[in-house]
Amino acid sequence: MKARLHRSAFLCVICFIAAAFANTETAGQEMKYRTEFTGGAGQGQLRLLTINVWSGLDYTGFTSFGEYEEKQRRQARFEALVGQIRDLDPDVVFVQEANPLARYASRLAERLSFEEIHQVVNAGIKLGPVGIPVNFKEGLAILARPSLRLGMYDAWKLAGSFGLHGDALTIHFDEAVFSLVGKIFVDEVPIYLVNVHLVSSPPRGTEVEAQLQDFLTEGSISEKEHREALSFWRGRYERREREAAELLERLNELPPDSPRIVAGDFNATPDSPEMRLFQTSGQFHDTQSHSGSIQQPTWDPEENVNIACSSRMTDARGKSRIGYQRLFAWYASRSRRIDYIFLSRHFDADDISESRVVLNTAVNGVKPSDHYGVVADVNLHDVLQTAPAEPQVVTPLDRSIFEPLPILMYDTDIGFGYGAKLFLLNSMRRNESFDLMVFFSTGVDTVEGERRYRFVFSKPDFDRRQGKVYPLAFDFLVDYDIWMNNSFFGVGNSSDFNDREYYTREPLEVSLTLSRGFAPSTVGQVGARYKTIRNSNFSADSRLAQRPGVNSARATYVSLFATYRYDTRDIFTNPTRGLVLQGEVEHVPGTGLSNVNFTRLAGWFQFYSVLFHPKTVFAARLGLQGLAGEDLPVQVLLPIGGSITLRGYPQDRFLDRVNAISNVELRFPLLRRFGGVVGLDAGKVWNSLDEIDFSGWALNKVVGLRFYMQTYVVRVDVGFGPETTGLYFNFGHAF
Repeated sequence: MKARLHRSAFLCVICFIAAAFANTETAGQEMKYRTEFTGGAGQGQLRLLTINVWSGLDYTGFTSFGEYEEKQRRQARFEALVGQIRDLDPDVVFVQEANPLARYASRLAERLSFEEIHQVVNAGIKLGPVGIPVNFKEGLAILARPSLRLGMYDAWKLAGSFGLHGDALTIHFDEAVFSLVGKIFVDEVPIYLVNVHLVSSPPRGTEVEAQLQDFLTEGSISEKEHREALSFWRGRYERREREAAELLERLNELPPDSPRIVAGDFNATPDSPEMRLFQTSGQFHDTQSHSGSIQQPTWDPEENVNIACSSRMTDARGKSRIGYQRLFAWYASRSRRIDYIFLSRHFDADDISESRVVLNTAVNGVKPSDHYGVVADVNLHDVLQTAPAEPQVVTPLDRSIFEPLPILMYDTDIGFGYGAKLFLLNSMRRNESFDLMVFFSTGVDTVEGERRYRFVFSKPDFDRRQGKVYPLAFDFLVDYDIWMNNSFFGVGNSSDFNDREYYTREPLEVSLTLSRGFAPSTVGQVGARYKTIRNSNFSADSRLAQRPGVNSARATYVSLFATYRYDTRDIFTNPTRGLVLQGEVEHVPGTGLSNVNFTRLAGWFQFYSVLFHPKTVFAARLGLQGLAGEDLPVQVLLPIGGSITLRGYPQDRFLDRVNAISNVELRFPLLRRFGGVVGLDAGKVWNSLDEIDFSGWALNKVVGLRFYMQTYVVRVDVGFGPETTGLYFNFGHAF
């Protein structure tokens, strides 16, 4: 029959979910494999390496920067770098000044068989790889063995004016400084990795000031250039001191009991104020100082011919350096140690087995960079005994959270509303959550609006179990919602907005869901649902009331449902990264408990990714649902329109047996707990799968405001559609 879903599709979904529940042994073995760790420096040790790989640019120009090397020499340096890193056999590599960043980090990770994360720092104006300067998109990367489960944690902007910094889009007009923060796991203990590249300049001191005066006396710079260089130099070293102080403050925001490793190019010598501040804070050990190694320079113009490019008095195009650039070139000819690996106070100085300068050997006459690298072997035994683990299973929470919120709002479908929401987490010390809401609205056009009572009990709470392995989770839902002024436009895409009629819709849902987390990213669910929906209070000429069956009465059913979900979201309530692939099947058997009979199949795709800093998240969703059954009333037809599907259309604007929706959003920070959203919604309905097409979809634009609580998100959206403008207040993201 035309309106039926294919029986084979139904059987495929059933088999897919059954296989997921049955395959627990394989998932457990996979999880065990992921937690194994063998350090490159030996069992129980971590070998760390940091290297500024040198962009080879002179940072002068508008449409492009000057390049010191031919392509062949850059490739030779890269090959020398890869070969020497392989010989060192590190577990973690911190990379600075990679250019072009994404491609460089990906190539290096592929050659080493490592995983990588990265953050664009300086690139000018770029849409993807296109923009100016054409040869410049520089930043930080961290690479690690796959067994360490490297993940992106954050990116901290330490200096620079406002700008956008990311792979997809970069817009900024001055030099920025970032720290890239990643996280690895060793025996389920999280270790935070912080990659640093502070601003470069000669340090504060009378010697530098005297050199500037010598330039003036000998006539190589003018009085004006001297004044400007003096001011610029002072601003640069003061800025680096502020960057170091800001870095220390941000490091204090990391979980206090978790070890952290800070490495990179600090552009400061050990006796500088910023490095003294860093080392005397009592929080960090300098691996070279505590290992008893000879303090070798990592910037070595006497032995490293690559530095000649920076120390000569002309740029890459042969133009004479003037003012501050002349001072910078003079200082580039001086040997110094500016690259470091620091271990937090969670380590003991005795944990540093060895630390030394590396990547200082030429291969076929070519050294890998203008910097040398630093490697450190760190004993992890004591740290792993004392630092808290972050296991892949749900663990007890040591505190409870109580978050009440009064509600006062306006919604285009229900008018002015008021009520309260209450969320309790771990009040019984069982990782459970209680989510309660009571809501009333005044309605529109003198007709009373909505009354809603909602209760959800979860054990463990959704966020507590996200990304975890657990034997059983329990969710109980009671949701009573009466719409005094619900809209009916007709069935299908051709329904006319002018045919809108109002009636009362009164749904009550009670459901019980059991879930199992087979692996951190694999979840299976089964459950039962009771739902009854009563339609009443029709107008005298109502088309809905004239439809046969229970369209104008009460539709009641008891269903069984199952879900299989692949889910890598970093958090459930406010994801910033991850992918969701979900298949659902719901079946209402023909029993005396139901007066309708149908089967629903659904598939969902959701994707989340941070596009650029400030943390702007791209979120996308695509879903397809279909019903198979005879004589289905409007109560069970699949709707689009309203708060969570098409926000520029009224609630349930389109109804039919099959629907598809697509949403894309950019979610960005505004101020403190407030964030903004811009997006686009699309959707369409059909009577059967055979009718699905890609033309004539309903579209609307969306702007929104978010307020982020500890345990949930408060949402206000405005959708701009061709028929109306929708204003919606709700909880949680639309997806």
